[in-house]
Amino acid sequence: MQALRILRGFTLNVNDNIKLALEIETLKLASLEEIMEEFQPGGSDLQTNITGLGTKALAIPFKVKSHNPELIGLYGGEPGKRHNFTGRKLVISEEDGSTHEHAVDVLGRLTKVDSEEMSGGKASGFDHEINGIWNYTEYWDNRILHRFNFKLGGWVVRNYEPVNSDRRRILF
Repeated sequence: MQALRILRGFTLNVNDNIKLALEIETLKLASLEEIMEEFQPGGSDLQTNITGLGTKALAIPFKVKSHNPELIGLYGGEPGKRHNFTGRKLVISEEDGSTHEHAVDVLGRLTKVDSEEMSGGKASGFDHEINGIWNYTEYWDNRILHRFNFKLGGWVVRNYEPVNSDRRRILF
């Protein structure tokens, strides 16, 4: 049985020069969701899902409690323009006090800048979203947990194990 592990802090850095540790309110790592197709064979009363058809597009939403023009200015841009985003969080074991780093490195585009409603006496900020992700590497304690590379055809590492090497060898 695994020990209870608790999040004790997180941050997001952009292009190694915009550090959001004191501005970031929320950060959600990309949801990993398979593309599926429903199928009901002609002679069956039961439908099934055909899985393994790929992974839905990755997106990373985050919110800052700040009005940061350097960050807002990264929105959009010419075709092909992407930025490096590094999310890091500190996780601590409630059983033995050991610390762990869970991190993600992403090459993508800032595709959403949505201002929160402004209200007197309240801090407001912006909702953001990273899309158009071409590289996604997720680390646990400096080991590669998952790695996705769009230009190499998809998953390179999944659950610490290399995958799709034959496909890359044949196609790319």
